[in-house]
This record gives sequence, structure tokens and C-alpha cells, in this order.
Amino acid sequence: MTQPTFADGPPVPLMVEGLIDPPTLTRLFADIQTAGTVLGVREKGGPAEYAGGDVMPPAVALERLLAGTARAVQVRYHFDGHEWTDTVLAAANGFRVVRCRHG
Repeated sequence: MTQPTFADGPPVPLMVEGLIDPPTLTRLFADIQTAGTVLGVREKGGPAEYAGGDVMPPAVALERLLAGTARAVQVRYHFDGHEWTDTVLAAANGFRVVRCRHG
């Protein structure tokens, strides 16, 4: 997998996105914790709220997403020699995941 670049600037982070169901979200969180090293987890509350400054355990973030009490969660982790950020947003028909690989 190569990182996109522009001739006149630095490399652009690799990004992918998809829509997943609750069981897949649960497996995603388990995989990140098993195969990677979690660096931080932040929650976004309501539509007019910014992401909280407090870091929470991944299990709490998953529980809040599945219960519908969190609108979105951002998980930073290290895996396979890279830092990654997965942003998970609650959607009407599942969860939208935007994954970004840094450096």
C-alpha cells in the first residue's frame, strides 16, 4: 500500500471508509486492542459538542456507541509500524468508519 502524494507537497495520509454493523464494530474494537497498541480514545457527544479532552477506555467507548449515548468516537492506535486513527460515527443503518494511516 503506497501513500498518496502531490508533486508540490508532503504525502497525504491514506484514508478509507466504510459502513459496518454492530457485531462488526465489536470485532473491530477487539482487533484493535488485540493486534495494536491503543494510544487514545476520545468521544464526541451531541451535535453541538466538540470531542471531549478526556481519554476513555476502548471498552467504554464501544459500549457508549452501541447504546447510542455517543455520537462518534475517535480511536488512535499503533499497528504494523504505523499510527492509525479510526473515527467511528453512529449512522441510521450502522456505523460509519473512517480510517486514516499517518506516516
